[in-house]
Amino acid sequence: MKTLIFVLGFVIACSKETVEKASETGTIKYIEEEEEVKPAGVIPADDCQQVNRGDKACNFTLFDQNGEVWELYDHQGNVILLDFSTMWCPPCQAAGHYMQPLQDDYASQNVQVVTVLIDGPSYGVAPTEKDVDDWATQHNVTTAPVLQGSRELMYDSIGLEGYLIGSYPTYIYIDRNMKFYNAHVGYNDEYARQTIEEGLNL
Repeated sequence: MKTLIFVLGFVIACSKETVEKASETGTIKYIEEEEEVKPAGVIPADDCQQVNRGDKACNFTLFDQNGEVWELYDHQGNVILLDFSTMWCPPCQAAGHYMQPLQDDYASQNVQVVTVLIDGPSYGVAPTEKDVDDWATQHNVTTAPVLQGSRELMYDSIGLEGYLIGSYPTYIYIDRNMKFYNAHVGYNDEYARQTIEEGLNL
């Protein structure tokens, strides 16, 4: 079985305790949406993992740049490009300008481009609501969500309860059935477009 991502660099395992979302006004332990309480971050399940091509992605919920809940499984039926980036990473900053044009070019074909910020401006420090908003503004993002992630909410060293991310930026492609079909480290616009097309033709 082909491995989806080779872990490069330092990876922090997800905590098995209750995940939390830091905000400027305090700590929110759960996302409340339509009277349903959902944990923030990755939602582990027996039928999903983030290890090999063909694995079903685990669902996750995070807040976007507008302070609204964004849930992965709400977008089943779309081809999804997940961009895992940090604010301190120069290649991430350079690639950030390509995300909204990708979304614009493929929106009519049911493609969703999503950036998950793992760190704010400092290494290992989770992004704030302001950081996520600043990223969206800086990169002229309007319809490609920028999500407030963190190492604690999104990482797992073995890919069962979180995502295996070792370098930035990392891109993961998910097909219409929520299965991984490609991943790479570093951005190349032509290759990203070819890989989206591949997903549309599966």
